[in-house]
Amino acid sequence: VSELSEQFQIDENVIIQQAWELLSPSLKPRRIIFAVLLQCLLGRGDVIEDLVRDAASRQTNNAEFLGLANDTIVDEDDTKYYLSSQFGRRESANIIWQLELCLWLHRGGAFEMSVKAVKETVLAIRIGIATSSWGRCHQSLDTLLKAEPDYPMDFDAGKNLWRSMKIIVVNDNVIDGIDGVSSGGWEFLVDCRRDEATEMLRDGKPGQFLIRPHTQDPGVFTLSFRTNLVPTEPTPAANYDEAGAIDKSKQPSESESSQTARKIVKRDDVVQHAIVRLTDSGFRCGSFGPFVTLVKLLHAVSESLPFALRFNDPPIKGVIKERGTLPSPNSFLFRKMALHSRSDFFQLQGSSKKINVTDIDDCIRDRDPSVSLERCFGLFAQLIFLTELRKQLCALAAAVDEDESATAMPKAGIDETLSDDFDGSISEGSLEIDEEEVIGVACRMVRPLLNWVRSKEIDIIDEIAPLMCDVDRTPSVVSLSSAVEELDETIEHTSFITGGDSLIRRMIQAGSGVEFRTLRVGEAGNSVIVVLFGRSDAVKWMISNGAARDQADAEKKLKMMELMRIIEPITSADLSIPKSYAATHPATESRYRFVDPWEVEALESKAGETANAALGRARYQTMSVGQIAGSCEKIVRSTGGLHLLGLWSTLKGGITLTKALCSAHPPWERDAGGDLLMKGGFLLESSPYENSIRQHLYGNSLFRRLNLPQRFLALLQVELLDLKNVTSPSGSSSLTAYALLRLKRQGSSAPLNHKARSLDSACTQPRKISKSSGLNAPASWGSLVRFRFPLPEFVNCEGKSFDADRESLFRGAPTCLQLTAYEKKFMSDAELGGADINLESLGSGGQIEEWVPLRAGKDGITWFARIRISLRFELMCMELSTNDGEEVKFKNDRCPSVGLKKIQYLSRLGAHEDVKGVKNSISTPDLAGYFGQYLY
Repeated sequence: VSELSEQFQIDENVIIQQAWELLSPSLKPRRIIFAVLLQCLLGRGDVIEDLVRDAASRQTNNAEFLGLANDTIVDEDDTKYYLSSQFGRRESANIIWQLELCLWLHRGGAFEMSVKAVKETVLAIRIGIATSSWGRCHQSLDTLLKAEPDYPMDFDAGKNLWRSMKIIVVNDNVIDGIDGVSSGGWEFLVDCRRDEATEMLRDGKPGQFLIRPHTQDPGVFTLSFRTNLVPTEPTPAANYDEAGAIDKSKQPSESESSQTARKIVKRDDVVQHAIVRLTDSGFRCGSFGPFVTLVKLLHAVSESLPFALRFNDPPIKGVIKERGTLPSPNSFLFRKMALHSRSDFFQLQGSSKKINVTDIDDCIRDRDPSVSLERCFGLFAQLIFLTELRKQLCALAAAVDEDESATAMPKAGIDETLSDDFDGSISEGSLEIDEEEVIGVACRMVRPLLNWVRSKEIDIIDEIAPLMCDVDRTPSVVSLSSAVEELDETIEHTSFITGGDSLIRRMIQAGSGVEFRTLRVGEAGNSVIVVLFGRSDAVKWMISNGAARDQADAEKKLKMMELMRIIEPITSADLSIPKSYAATHPATESRYRFVDPWEVEALESKAGETANAALGRARYQTMSVGQIAGSCEKIVRSTGGLHLLGLWSTLKGGITLTKALCSAHPPWERDAGGDLLMKGGFLLESSPYENSIRQHLYGNSLFRRLNLPQRFLALLQVELLDLKNVTSPSGSSSLTAYALLRLKRQGSSAPLNHKARSLDSACTQPRKISKSSGLNAPASWGSLVRFRFPLPEFVNCEGKSFDADRESLFRGAPTCLQLTAYEKKFMSDAELGGADINLESLGSGGQIEEWVPLRAGKDGITWFARIRISLRFELMCMELSTNDGEEVKFKNDRCPSVGLKKIQYLSRLGAHEDVKGVKNSISTPDLAGYFGQYLY
């Protein structure tokens, strides 16, 4: 340009200015890098910053528009509005590499940029990469999260930008009054030799220190610190005058030399070294210690010295500063992105069809269930990616970098007589920036990104947490006869097989011919009753009543009912009983027990709360990270291939999705705040206990809609605290007491006594209780009982089954705690009383504590028990079993039946079957009303 200007006698600046105007039209900033280079030739650093900031701002704003545009996941490419995001993608692809080159030139010294301009440029580049790779190159999105920018980041301050509740940042790095210390490790640990540490600390401030690890022994460290001594050692080199001769006037005299020799302090003596050892009891340093942490040891050493160790002021030479050494804050990101260039799109089933571009955006339509499921996972993957990107970029925008210059280059033509401290600001008030202003500037930087995230949250809410009309929709129904025909094939776990409960309801009617017998297991004076019916009787009844065509058909239907856990087989081989019983009941003669969908298990220990079990009509396993990841892998891989699966793993998508579904508020809570629901003057609001069950049934329905195995189980803990006697029977000052407890439905008439109780009841260990003081003072009992029960499948959020026969037999969750207390005696135990405790006021995560009167028949109330009851819900994984016989056998070994397991355990103490059978009901009542005394 200089040669052409001289040859044609044209001003060089005019050529450059005209070229810059041609390269930078306002609506198409696609040649930013050339305009920046031309301005460098003109020396206009202020214009360069304006150019870069304008392009960065335009790039950041494109993200907000992308949130309002349709893309591959949202509308499946079948409308003309899909094209609305293409302009923003092309714009991003053209700008981000130019902005990156500007950052390279800035760090290379070509021109200066303010801290604000650098932040805006880094944000624009990273948002641009996310925009251009959105829904197309998942590997680039994964790399974008892993490769953090080479720039200061403050995640605590960044939370204030995207959280609704502001965070007061407190200095967490304070331990025992020492500022600048964290519990995760020691920041001033430097691997160096003794002479190198002395060189680092010699010219430092008193109190600066380093911790040096031993090269061979990992339990030995060396504390090197700068003392407050002043070196008095003479300078080894002689003093010379200007002519090169020795200046004797500046040499110390003989008297001064003799005095200095007695008090001489060498240059290396100002740095002292002490050995620190890590023993079994803690850290030691000489006579100091042992201390649990290294920080406390250093604190003790600091207090013993005439000067304090500088915990918040490390030596500059000892700390390796890595930030700012790369050519650009994003150079590591671009190097990793250069290693891959493939782009895998979201593969939606049916997307290969020819796109029909219409003028109507038909977003609301019925989709194929598999496509809708992939769409949900794709949307959630995008949302959690944006969430993590938001955390990263907010931390970048809110960080304060003290090392970078906060001023831009002075503009050309500014008076040279201005002060050196002038930063280009007109207002004197702009010289000082407080914390609120920093947060405000950062908030303006990331506002388009925050709006993008909010728009995605709005898009996904109806997919992840739908309304009640979508949740309570009746599932696909398969009859028992149809399921039997497909017994050898796999039936989807989402299919609702009906007909089994209908057979049970007809079977218990009078004159059915099916004989019900009671099996008593346990000790003679403390037995458990189980109602059973024979396999042969059931087969004959099904054939005679038209429920089965022949014996083979009837056996297949019973087999299907076993797989669905409507009934559970019990043979003599399953029982540890005498040979006399086994001889009359051979192993080939199977008997069945009914399985309640809300089956209650009395736990023996706290470890049983999450133990694998077949409970109710499903099998549950302890939830693990591997199971969560495995449940999502297939659908995520089919949605976007291996690259999306890699991004999902980086984001811990399975765990994040589980947490999101667990914390989702049901629709009736989202609509709360209006008028109370009243009918006939009565409040229609459900009790806290019922509302807790409804909330977690809604949570189970969300997992079920996404084909995820996670399910909530209810855990109820009962603490028997005290026992108080009103009349002090028999004048005894102490007694040995125990209690029988069970969860039941309201209105159940099942007995609970030491002679006969149900399978789901619990018996506490006898404990000797003594009065504390006074006539009616309470005594300490201290027994603990735990129960758990499942929230069954194929029920709505009210707990009502979609099958009317099943609802008639097993109506809702247990809502009452039944308690019977006994005094342990030598010959016969004496009943102290019993009570039914209503659980309506018990909510999730809460507890109730009250004195309960124990009523003992005609004697009235003589005893009171103080009870504390708490309720919570545990998340487990339900096995999505198939109908293959070998597979079911394997899963039965992995998830043992709680009912069969307890029967096997109690049968070791004794077992016999009543000769007199159970009479069938005269009418057709529900099983809980008539057979409740045997089953519940």
